[in-house]
Amino acid sequence: MPEVHPSHSGLPALYITEVSGFRGRWKMSVVGPDRDVVAAADLGPVDTFVVAHPDDPGRYLIALDGEVPVLPREGAVQQLEKHGFVVAEEARDDTKTDHGWTQVATALWTAPCRPAA
Repeated sequence: MPEVHPSHSGLPALYITEVSGFRGRWKMSVVGPDRDVVAAADLGPVDTFVVAHPDDPGRYLIALDGEVPVLPREGAVQQLEKHGFVVAEEARDDTKTDHGWTQVATALWTAPCRPAA
């Protein structure tokens, strides 16, 4: 995984990435500090589901049960890196998240991110 750009090291994450399932497709957006979308990508179809449990990593903000779409985390991380970003290290180290990703709705995940070196 790429390192954080030195000018952003040690600072709060000013960018956030959102991955959402919409009309049967996963879409990823990176939103900057001025609320503009600075990168976007299509991550493919929403075609894999899992039975969710509220205590699963990354699902601590909302109580989910039943089938939910599976976050395409590896594809999202690859697209982030391709667009010059990396998930914030402190989020990746947080045991409440799924490697930095937090589910905030049935088909919406977010992760703080920073520009990569």
